[in-house]
Amino acid sequence: MRTTISRELVRWTVEVALALALSGVATSAGAIDAPTPPRRPAFQTVPLPEAKPEAGDKPPRVETDSAEDCMANLRAAGVAFEPAQAPAGALDGCAIEAPVRLLSVTVGKQGVALKAKPLLGCAFALQFSDYVKNLLSPLGAGTMGASLVAIDTGSGYECRGRNHDNGAKLSAHAKGLALDIAAFDFSDGRKVGIDAQPDAQSIAYVKALRTAACGWFTTVLGPGSDPYHASHLHFDIERHGSNGSYRICQ
Repeated sequence: MRTTISRELVRWTVEVALALALSGVATSAGAIDAPTPPRRPAFQTVPLPEAKPEAGDKPPRVETDSAEDCMANLRAAGVAFEPAQAPAGALDGCAIEAPVRLLSVTVGKQGVALKAKPLLGCAFALQFSDYVKNLLSPLGAGTMGASLVAIDTGSGYECRGRNHDNGAKLSAHAKGLALDIAAFDFSDGRKVGIDAQPDAQSIAYVKALRTAACGWFTTVLGPGSDPYHASHLHFDIERHGSNGSYRICQ
């Protein structure tokens, strides 16, 4: 699966993130009110989160880069990874295209480590690494005043149904198209959890990165979305709706 981000969309998401971060740093830790984000670019056709795709909608087929091309793009972007074997799945439909283990993402002269070395489809690894380079790391430096050095994640690929219910529809994790984020480590020793932030800067950082994530991913879930995501953020690039443009940003 290939997901293309236009420069206009990247610029919009960065504006949202910076607006939220600046608002958060200027207020107290217990009372941060995020400003209304800038208007989405005119070309965006993203339904509101409350909208629901019609029953029976199936994601459209999309063109995919070859595994070799995708991995070449990862290398060119300064991403450290290891090609991996696609594991056998216990459920029908579990599969991962061009599997890789994501090790770190180079930002400037520094690498941001993925401590769990998550197993991901190459397409998702490329998308997530772009998010790290263009949002997580620069936003962290500007908001936290320190460099992002590591990210705590889940394992990435898991052959299972949604919300760990094997009787439910397959999770995006079962295709290597999803990753769960639990916490961030910074160069000054601070650890910022998704479910617990120690100061106003950290609160602003998490709010901003979560809002901006909808520019990179088709699904963004976290604390407040449902009980299954109370302690982490879930990002995936699985297509939703009859035309594939529907996004779930909660």
